Amino acid sequence: MQAGWYDDGSGRQRWWDGARWTDDFAPAQGAVPANVAGAPAPSTSPAPGRVSPVFGFVGLGLAVLGTILACIPAVFGVGVVVLLAGFVVSLVGLFRKGAAKWPSIVGMVLSVVGGIVGSIVFVVVLAASLAGPVDPVIPTDTPSSTSSEQPSDSPSIGPTEARPAPGDIGEGLAVLVRAGGISTYDDMPDFYPCAGQYLYDSDLSNESLQLIAEGQDVTGPEREAVGKVITAATLSCDPQP
Repeated sequence: MQAGWYDDGSGRQRWWDGARWTDDFAPAQGAVPANVAGAPAPSTSPAPGRVSPVFGFVGLGLAVLGTILACIPAVFGVGVVVLLAGFVVSLVGLFRKGAAKWPSIVGMVLSVVGGIVGSIVFVVVLAASLAGPVDPVIPTDTPSSTSSEQPSDSPSIGPTEARPAPGDIGEGLAVLVRAGGISTYDDMPDFYPCAGQYLYDSDLSNESLQLIAEGQDVTGPEREAVGKVITAATLSCDPQP
């Protein structure tokens, strides 16, 4: 019998050198050992390796940084730019062949969620700043001790009954917003006229609108309603919500 691999009766392939059985057994997969004379060496080419997901991790890091910055109103714009960069880099990493996909997917999702959360925080802080702090009501008229002796026939002068013009309302609102430390809309020439018209068309009383036109905070029963209308005006007139 010629030399070769044969079943030695035990169910395993064993090398027959042409005269006797040797101590060499074939691997379980059926590959031929390389140390047997005349036998071909088994293939040792390594399996293709995976590519490191560099783009995925970079995009994920940018998404985390952008989310943090977007939740800070003072640097909201910077945060949005970083979130956009994180989304793009994560998208590139998603199409890298052989690289793990989960960092890219998480980076893209976080970029979107971070943008939404940052926008909500920015609008809430802006609305709170527009509402302004509650100022105590300080009476300005001191009753005169001689008023009872000489009653006046002229009616008392109260808030004007005329509704202020939308332009005056917008200018007064600008004074209140800047007093709250917000200058976001100074570069938007159409914002305050639009907001003034919005408040003019609302159901707010003439007295409240007159206070706003004079750059004063509104106190009293209508304060909460004023805050809601200003918030709605901001969302309606802001070209970049």
